[in-house]
Amino acid sequence: MDMEFSSIDELKQRIMPAIKIRVKELNSKGYAINNEELWNYFVSYWKVSHNLTLADLVDDVLNKEIKKENEMVI
Repeated sequence: MDMEFSSIDELKQRIMPAIKIRVKELNSKGYAINNEELWNYFVSYWKVSHNLTLADLVDDVLNKEIKKENEMVI
């Protein structure tokens, strides 16, 4: 099932539950990051990709290693 979004805000609403889970996980590991920072990180990351599904986006949010200010965040 293909899913299309009419705006970036609509996509953000769909992805935000996964963002919140990942932020909570990262904060519990001692990293200071908030929902907007993580969202902006992924928006930049996804701009170079094409034909991603909602499942791909959620998988990235929950599983991708994240670099922030020369630190590796797992």
